[in-house]
Amino acid sequence: MKSSDAAAEIRVAVLGEWVPSQLADVLALQRAEEPETTATLVGWTATASMQELPGNRFDLALSTAAWQWPNWECEPLWHSTLAVAVAKRSHLLAYGEVPCQEVLKQPLICAQSTTDESWRAVAQHVFSDELQRREQVVDTFDVAMTLVAAGYGIAIAPAARLAGYRSHGIAARPLAGAPAIVMAYLLRPCTSLNESQERFIQRARSMS
Repeated sequence: MKSSDAAAEIRVAVLGEWVPSQLADVLALQRAEEPETTATLVGWTATASMQELPGNRFDLALSTAAWQWPNWECEPLWHSTLAVAVAKRSHLLAYGEVPCQEVLKQPLICAQSTTDESWRAVAQHVFSDELQRREQVVDTFDVAMTLVAAGYGIAIAPAARLAGYRSHGIAARPLAGAPAIVMAYLLRPCTSLNESQERFIQRARSMS
């Protein structure tokens, strides 16, 4: 993504295993409207402590968790709704919105890698903390979706997170009565940003 003749650069880190689909649209808009300023995705390993201060490794960050760093602001950026992930042959597809009591009758699968994401706390609250007691826990979201597609159970997840799995045997239905959830946060330094960085943030907000 880097251009050797770029006049400026905005370094954006994506924290966590999921890359929001809106990011591609933001990068495309940045390239079209301000090609002289390169937006570069910066790798930052999820194995490192997310409470560790980023220093000068990047200018902005996107995260599924609301990290609190000294002298950085954490702004809710993109939202979604909770949905039920099921196999494409599931009887739950008969529902326009799946009632919580029907969800609790099914084998439930959870990804360990999503436990720090803010939507998990909302999901636990919706089910009066029943999920944690009932769910089978697997390592990653990909593994969870593989088991769901194979009919081994269902999963609760944001609709935006499930969109990329529809071609892999997964269908989704809204969860009845679920509130809107934050899917991605924007992390930015409290200090003044330059004009190019501010314009990049405005482009990101426009995708909400």
